[in-house]
This record gives sequence, structure tokens and C-alpha cells, in this order.
Amino acid sequence: MSAASFEHTAPRARKARAFPLWPAIASAVLAAALLALARARAVWSAGEFFDSDDAMRAVQMRDLVAGQGWFDMNAHRVDPPAGLVMHWTRIVDVPLAALDLLFGLFLAPEAAERATRLVFPLACLAALFALAAFFARALQSEPDGSRPGAALDREPSGALRTVAFVAVWLVFLSAPSLGQFAPGRIDHHAPQIVLLMATFGLFVKGLDPATPRALLGAAATMALSFAISLENLPFFVALIASAALLFVQEGERSSGRILCFALGLFVFFPLCYAAVIAPSRYALSACDALSAVHLFAMLGGAAGLAALALVSPRLVTAKRRAFGVALAGAVPLASILLTAPQCLGDPLGGLDPLLRELWLSHVTEAKPLAAVADDPAALGATAIPVLLGLAAALGFAWRERGVARRRWATLAAAIAIGFAAALWQVRVFSSVTPLAMVALAGAVAAATRPLAHSALLRALAASVAALAVSPMGLALALHSSHDAAPRPNARACLESAAFTPLAALAPARIAAPIDMGAHLLAFTPHSVFAAPYHRDNHGGRIVLDAFLAPPEQAERLLREAGADLVLWCGDGETAAALRSRAGLAAALARGEAPAWLMEIPLPDTPIRVFALRPAQ
Repeated sequence: MSAASFEHTAPRARKARAFPLWPAIASAVLAAALLALARARAVWSAGEFFDSDDAMRAVQMRDLVAGQGWFDMNAHRVDPPAGLVMHWTRIVDVPLAALDLLFGLFLAPEAAERATRLVFPLACLAALFALAAFFARALQSEPDGSRPGAALDREPSGALRTVAFVAVWLVFLSAPSLGQFAPGRIDHHAPQIVLLMATFGLFVKGLDPATPRALLGAAATMALSFAISLENLPFFVALIASAALLFVQEGERSSGRILCFALGLFVFFPLCYAAVIAPSRYALSACDALSAVHLFAMLGGAAGLAALALVSPRLVTAKRRAFGVALAGAVPLASILLTAPQCLGDPLGGLDPLLRELWLSHVTEAKPLAAVADDPAALGATAIPVLLGLAAALGFAWRERGVARRRWATLAAAIAIGFAAALWQVRVFSSVTPLAMVALAGAVAAATRPLAHSALLRALAASVAALAVSPMGLALALHSSHDAAPRPNARACLESAAFTPLAALAPARIAAPIDMGAHLLAFTPHSVFAAPYHRDNHGGRIVLDAFLAPPEQAERLLREAGADLVLWCGDGETAAALRSRAGLAAALARGEAPAWLMEIPLPDTPIRVFALRPAQ
């Protein structure tokens, strides 16, 4: 074939190979939507919130649309009159508010918000599937300057399409992750998983000397992720370490890529910082959200990387480069030690011990892996696919050479870090599982390569193999035949219908179990002392101290705090922890209201509402 003919036909061939991928992504999104149809109906028909963070995000978005300032992150109806400064930012509020305003052009305000809560997670899920395919192809693509003949023993040209399909299929089968993209899920976890996938895809693409500018994109998505929250920080440690190791191994040959990455960090971190932090708070440090301590550390590290790249001609040995990397790494560490040494520990270290004991320790997603090991089947279906993905990434890293090896080693390190972090809090599985599925996609594609002569046979084999190693597949295989004892409706106290009668009452300051706080804000005009957020030490202690105190002492505490109403509903783990101890909560759970409380009878709700009688 002549060069002209090749130039004429190659774009058409590329288009033909790429065409089926988008229908596959659309099909996966549609299938996920159908699987969650019952939940979608509950969101659309009743406005249900299945997670406190989604309720709080809706409140925050409403406040922004109503005119609350961009930098004003004070939840004014939490712990009044001072309010609670949230550790969140406005980044996720932007697409939510845009969708809400768009749907508001032709829907009633309540329906517009519900439509937003349905469309947003689906859009994030579509982005996740597309980025999983992109990441899988970036891992498998032929790097510039690879070993001679490598292209001959790799997959044929259609293999990138195959591994992309398998990656989409495996991510679709990732139950731990799909929960973060369920209908009504509007908190920041889904965008963070999407940004994590985007960052890794761009980073491994930028490791190729032919495409170093992709590292600018990786730095941008990393900075945006930091501007939302710090939950991806453990994974980004793997990327930064990979960049440092790249310099140690390649020296001057890597200087262009290192400079691109450092430049991206220099540009995008300050931009994102200025976008979400009020100027009056520029110099303040906080361990649980992007703040001065993180900005200084990141800029110090970026300066160190840039300096290493610039002096790389003089660092001619790996030993000298390793010493230079150690010095560069000491800069961000020293900045943390000098500005906020406490941030090297638990970011939730400031949480009141009693709140940790009676509230946070009962939040499932915040529990360590060992604390939720009572269901071996569920544990195996969650952990085994991640470990298989780690094994696959390590296997590819061992087999490959050069840039390809570094790509797989970076992914293996991220999966290992994610699994270790999940030992601390199981919610990390929702973030690490998609990365592991991309690694498994490469393994499945390699295992089915002998069937490449038959596209249909290979597709069937790859689909079955992917199902067998996926979280959903293992959950089906490991499902116990023993039926668990039926549980009462633990959501009765949080269903929208339960709050409808309360919404008709005049706005009041409410003392209620912590896990009801965000739902009260979302469904009623009332204020609450306590909501399930680790910064709410003051309001949280008011509620806990009152519910645990003898009734006569509880009266004094609530009057001093300015409470108007006391709510009690027995469902939920926090309420169970409160009623297990002697005090006001235990008395209310027994149906024994003290004389200073007057019950307000409300129909069609399991929530008991009490008003404080006028002081004598």
C-alpha cells in the first residue's frame, strides 16, 4: 500500500475501530440505570436522600443558588447561631447548580432538583466508563522508544479496543464503586473517582517521552481533585513518587517530562487554591481540607522537581539523582513540620473523643476493614478483585520494560496504597476498585489473546472471565444460601415522609440524634445543633451531653443552648448507642418523657417531637 493510500485509509480504520466504544459506554450507563431503577423512582417521586452527605450537598447547592457567597462555606443552620464552617468547597456545587437552573427553566423547583440528582450521577458514571477505557488504552499503547520488536509480540491493532471494552465491562461490574454513582448521589465521591481515573490516565500517557504534555493535564486534574477534598491524596502519593523514581532512573532524558509535571503543579495548584479559598483564609492551615499547609508542601515539592530537572546534566549517576530526590522530598516534609505538624497524623484527629465513640465509630464507611469482616462473602467480593488487580499490575510490571513497566508499576503502587488505606476506612474500596479493574482488564485481554482469530469468541470469553473476577461476579459466587435474619426498616427515621409533618412547624432549633441532622436541613426549614460532620464538635457535644445526661440535667443543658424542640427516633446506630446508656435518650426510648418536655402529636411519622415547656 502506498503512503498516500495509507494516509487516506488510516483515519477511516481508526474511526471504525473506535466507533463501537461509545455505544458500549452508553449501554453500560443504561444498564446501571436500570439496575438502580427502584432507587431512581424513590428520588424522583419522594425526593429521598439515601446518604447524609447527599442531603447536605443539596442544602449547600440551594444556598449557593439562593445567593450565599462563593467562599462562604458556613452551614448557617448547623449549631446556631455561629453555624458550622464545612470542610467542603463549591467545586461540585457548580455542575449541580447549573443543572438545577437548567431544569428549572421548564420544571418546578422541587422537580428540577430531583432531576439534577438523577442526571448528575449518571453523567459522572458515563465519564468514569470513558476514562476507564482511556486509561486502559494508555496502559497498553506502544510507548515511544520501546524495546525493538515489542510491537510484534504485543496485541494486534484491535487489542486497544478489546482492553477498553473489558475495562468498561469490569468497572460496570464494580459494586463498591457503583454505589457512589447511584441515583440521588450528588456528593463529591463520584467526581473524585472520575478525577482519580483521569489523573492516572493522563499521567501514564505523559510518561511516554512522545507525549509529555499529558503530565500538565495530570497536574490539573490532581489540583482540581485537591480543591474538592483530600480523599485522593494517598493515590497521588504514588504518582509523585513515580515521577521522582523516573528522574532517578533516567536522569536528563526525563527532564522534559519532569518539567511538564512540575510546571503543571506550579500553575494549577495556586489557581485551584485561589478558586476555593477565601483571601482572608489564605494563610490558615487545616488538616481535613485544602489549605496553606498543602499548598506550601505541593509548591515546595514542585520546586524540587523543577530544580532537579534543570540540574540534571550534572547529576550523572543514579546515586546523585537519588540524593537530589531525597533533598527535594525533604522540602515539602519540612514545610508541613514547620506549619502544621499535626497534619502528618489522622486528619480527623480534632474530632471530640465522645463523638468518635458514639457517632463516627458506627459509620460503616469510616470503619476499618477488620470491623466489617462479619460477612466473609461480602468481604471477599470486595477485597479479592482489588488483590487480583494488584497481582495483574505487578505481573505486567515484571514482564514489561521501560515506559510500559513504569506505567504498570505506578498503577500497582496506587492499588497497594489504596488497599492499605481501605484497611483504615473501607470507603476507600470505592476509589481503588476502578483502578484495580483497569489492571484486570489488561490481564483478561492478555488471557483471551489466543482467541483473537474470532472476535465473537474472544468477546464471549473475555466477558465471562471479567464477570468471574469482578466484585459483582464474586458476590454472586460467594453468596451464602443462609438467609439472614430480617432487619427492621432502619431508614424509617430518614425517609422523606417522616419529615413532612415537621416541615409544617415554625422554624426552630432542634436537638436530635446526629444522623438525622442533614436530613432535617434538607427536608425542613429548621436548624439543628448536630449533623454528621467531624467539625461539629460544639453542636455535637450539646446533643450527646443532653441525651446522655439525667433528664433534669439535660433540661439545663438544652435551655442554655437555646433549643426549641427535641426529636427522638429509635432507628439508626447513633440512636442505638445513645439509648443503650442511662439518660434522657434511654428515657425517651422507653416512652418516658420528662415533665419539662411537651410532646407535639404529629401524624404519619415515626419521629417523636417534643417542645420545651416555658421555664418556671
